[in-house]
Amino acid sequence: MSRLVNVEDYRRRAGRRLPKIIFDFLEGGALDERTLRANTEDLQQLRLRQSIMRDVSSVDLTSTVLGHTIRTPVMISPMGLLTLFCRDADVAMARAARDAGTIFVHSAWSGTPLRTVAAAAPGSVWAQLSLWKDAGLVRQHIERAEAAGIDVLVIAGDVSASSKRERDLHNGFGVTARPTIPAALNALRKPRWLANFAFGPKVTFGDQSINGEPMSLRQMERFMHESENDTVTWRDIQQVRERWPGKLAIKGVMSAADAAAARDAGADAIFISNHGGRQFDAQPSTTHALEEIAAAVGGQAEILVDGGIRRGSDIVKLTALGATACLIGRPAVYGVVTAGQPGVSAILRILAEEAATALAFTGATRLHDLNPDTVAGATPGALLARAGIRLHGL
Repeated sequence: MSRLVNVEDYRRRAGRRLPKIIFDFLEGGALDERTLRANTEDLQQLRLRQSIMRDVSSVDLTSTVLGHTIRTPVMISPMGLLTLFCRDADVAMARAARDAGTIFVHSAWSGTPLRTVAAAAPGSVWAQLSLWKDAGLVRQHIERAEAAGIDVLVIAGDVSASSKRERDLHNGFGVTARPTIPAALNALRKPRWLANFAFGPKVTFGDQSINGEPMSLRQMERFMHESENDTVTWRDIQQVRERWPGKLAIKGVMSAADAAAARDAGADAIFISNHGGRQFDAQPSTTHALEEIAAAVGGQAEILVDGGIRRGSDIVKLTALGATACLIGRPAVYGVVTAGQPGVSAILRILAEEAATALAFTGATRLHDLNPDTVAGATPGALLARAGIRLHGL
């Protein structure tokens, strides 16, 4: 069997281990998947300027994000129901992040309780918060985060509505799945995954229960439908800000106007994300949004970004364009499906090594030495941001 040397190798191996219905759920996006593809394609189209005859004998990837010093230049984004892919996936990812000196963001829709994940990797876990329709559930989750010693909350801002994912519809996938006959037959040919699903921990929401008992799949589906809140406004963010003593990041920001609103509502970080192309298929890539938002924010808030990162050079590009930190989602799943915690560690190591090499080729030795000039063809807005000129009145 060939060696696994990059993210794509792990992706292919994970694809062989997962049933098609589950792998399509992981890989798929909304509607025509244009935004999903744009995330990767826009990053690939950017080029870095090489700078020679520089002393790059000591490359340092350390950076500081919302008060946390991280040794590796990439963090792990929140992803719900990771137990569909691998038992103990959340704990494995959190521990791999801890060992790499970085951060794992626990999803509000995780199959593993926040307290369990936080205890497995103290100081390396942030918590995602969803502004559910029931204010009591929101309050309870904030209290869980405080009790678990979490100091950064990431509010999911892009889940007030959702779009159809046609791969899932074709396969008959859902929380209460009714798989097609071909999808079911394919799953039977994946005994390792099937054993985990049949005999492993029950798939449920780790922090949500009914009368103290884990929800059934049907109850989970009802909970998701009944909890979706399409009345959320920036006032809700302000209320969390008033309640939460730690740092606050708003995820799902894709425009300069929303970046300004997030900052005004008390956010410490703008989290640029289009949900991996899984929600709204008529919007730009996160790379495109980063250039606009970095030009607008002008250092007034930290900037996090995910979407499409498959090479360490992608991290260098995004950092040069103004990102404080970068995050991955699917690549971490490829790692955990392939080899558990060591697989996630390998993904983080591969990206860090590639980032260090790309950084050296640019002539820089530290991430914060990068600037938009490092990226060939950076937009005028990004160059203005470097000069301290902010756009859109921010």
